[in-house]
Parts: sequence; C-alpha cells; structure tokens
Amino acid sequence: MLQAKVDTLARLMEASQHCLIYSGAGISTNSGISDYATRTGTGSSTSQRPKLRSPYEAQPTYAHRGLVALHYAKFIQYWVQQNHDGLPQKAGLPQYAINEIHGAW
Repeated sequence: MLQAKVDTLARLMEASQHCLIYSGAGISTNSGISDYATRTGTGSSTSQRPKLRSPYEAQPTYAHRGLVALHYAKFIQYWVQQNHDGLPQKAGLPQYAINEIHGAW
C-alpha cells in the first residue's frame, strides 16, 4: 500500500511543472529545534534530540537534505515553510526557492 502511494506521488511530481512543498515545525524537531506549538517538552522523542546551546547550531535533517536534493533534481520548484530556522538554506537550498512564514495564512 505504501509503495503504491510513493509511486503515485512520484508520478505526480514528475508531471508537475510547479511542485510546491509546504512544511511546518515537524521537519526541524529532529535537529534539536523545539516545536513551539507543543506544550510538553518531555518524552522519549524529545530526549533523543540534540541539545543545542543556540538554535543557530541546528543542522539540517535528512528531510531537509532530501527535499533540497529533489529541488536540484527539478522535482520541487518552491518551498514554503512555517519555520524561520534557515535549515533548508544550510542544506543547500537557494534563497529564491523558499518563502519562510510564521503563523496563519
């Protein structure tokens, strides 16, 4: 079932001329940046995250790197993210390809 969904997504991305990624805080939490919408800061998932002295120390996750690779392979043209952490740019995404927003549309 998962493979069928992946195949469908791949076909849609291949056919698209203007594929846009919209991401939120979940893409950056494994880098050590907190999800400010979540009230709890405890649990096994947060204890495995890197402890940062500053959010500037955060490094891109596999998700950031994978999406940037898809951009350079011309499958993703634009990226809108609700974070303002700079991790897509650290992963190599050019500034012109991203719009960082915060809050509601």
